[in-house]
Amino acid sequence: MFHHFSPCKKSDIAARVRVRSGETKLGELIKVPDNAPLLSFLQETSARYVVLGIAEDIGVLANGGQAGTAGAWDSFLSSFLNIQANDFTKADTIAVLGHFSFDELKQKIEKKAGSAEDRIEDYRKAVPIIDDAVSELIQRIVAGGKTPIVVGGGHNNAYPIIKGTALGLAGSSGVKGINCINLDAHIDYRLAEGRHSGNGFRYAKQEGYLMKYFALGIHENYIPNGILKEVSETVDVDFITFEDLFIRQKTTWQQALKDARDFTGVERYGIELDLDSIANVPASAATPCGITSREALQYVAQMTRHFGAAYIHICEGIASNDNALVGKLISYLVTTFVKGYDDKI
Repeated sequence: MFHHFSPCKKSDIAARVRVRSGETKLGELIKVPDNAPLLSFLQETSARYVVLGIAEDIGVLANGGQAGTAGAWDSFLSSFLNIQANDFTKADTIAVLGHFSFDELKQKIEKKAGSAEDRIEDYRKAVPIIDDAVSELIQRIVAGGKTPIVVGGGHNNAYPIIKGTALGLAGSSGVKGINCINLDAHIDYRLAEGRHSGNGFRYAKQEGYLMKYFALGIHENYIPNGILKEVSETVDVDFITFEDLFIRQKTTWQQALKDARDFTGVERYGIELDLDSIANVPASAATPCGITSREALQYVAQMTRHFGAAYIHICEGIASNDNALVGKLISYLVTTFVKGYDDKI
């Protein structure tokens, strides 16, 4: 029913779990659809959180970025399933639904002859196919009262996740759009020049799915002046730069988190986290100058503790078989999100 999506099977999980006597790993208890229809599984599972992956880098390539974000999901899953199932991380609250893959779409583009500019244009034409597939499934998850945890792919997927969440919430509450906080080195508000990883929030805003948008920790070196002037004059968009936080020290990290929360208010909102905001993490636009992994974990915990987040999206990480740290970092971020719901203040 859902195009380009592969539901998770018990055999997929079992192949990844490193069983050890006297211990119980998350993968031994976690819920998966296996052979059940996805909609039936979503309706019947008692899990509150639904983890799914987007294994693609088409949106990144459409933005002239570095390929490799398609591998983050696989790296994450191998790490996540081998976490200890204990009183801190409750396996019965989590389901792993499966993942999107768009390999055939990418291969079709790469087989075509043409210039580099032609290929970028082809990638941009392909991104709406990803948008449609992702937004449809996210809408079903949210409409069923579940909270999506989305891992992998480019930041182009912010748009379909925001869209799907807004439409899913609209069915029960009449919500027209949602707010969003984005921890990122880039504001990702480039012009609507065709879909790619740098303009997901622009498209979500102009189509009415995104209401208030706060970008946290963006780098001044990478925001075009025209966009800087535009967002500075837009009442529903605000930001704090990395330089004001950590170089000029105009504010503290904890105050910046509070400012982000105060700006978006109490309405349901999404948590976005681009791994290129964290120093020395392999990402599509990796940086030596960024926040620490501890600060990223604090961001997730604080955003979740104070209000009910509608989803979390962790993206842009590049992982390979010889680099398991990206998957492990994402696992920490995901478990911090889940624990945050049980740690309200």
